[in-house]
Amino acid sequence: MRQLPLATALAFLAGSILFLVQAARIPLGSTEQPGPGLFPVLVGAFLLAVGVAFLLQCLREGRAAVALPAAGARRRVGVVGVALSAFCLLLPWVGYTVTALGLVIVLLRVFGMARWTLTAAVAIVATAASYYLFAVILGVPLPAGLWSHR
Repeated sequence: MRQLPLATALAFLAGSILFLVQAARIPLGSTEQPGPGLFPVLVGAFLLAVGVAFLLQCLREGRAAVALPAAGARRRVGVVGVALSAFCLLLPWVGYTVTALGLVIVLLRVFGMARWTLTAAVAIVATAASYYLFAVILGVPLPAGLWSHR
């Protein structure tokens, strides 16, 4: 159990490096006209910094034991993992708006938003805002899925 934090830190660091390498392949644009790759590269750089900090903390502290999260927290992590996997798998076929809306609804419900009307309203606003940010402002081509004109 002692190696769990170190292994987790190394896995997180490896994942963030892989993400950053893939994000760097997307055009960054310029300072006047940011491209679709700017946001993913910034996220990748942030994840890399967090991974390095996590690794340094694990090496510095040398934790002897790790407490496992409560069952409810493990369940939430599992539901979020399944929801993110479903988002990735359904995105090309169903399209961004429907999958993003579904993902936000699941996340809001998992983390405690009880009222369906409020959940739906927040999910619609969040999906519309993210679509506007990525598709309109940053020019990222998002999958249309069901809404595509074939």
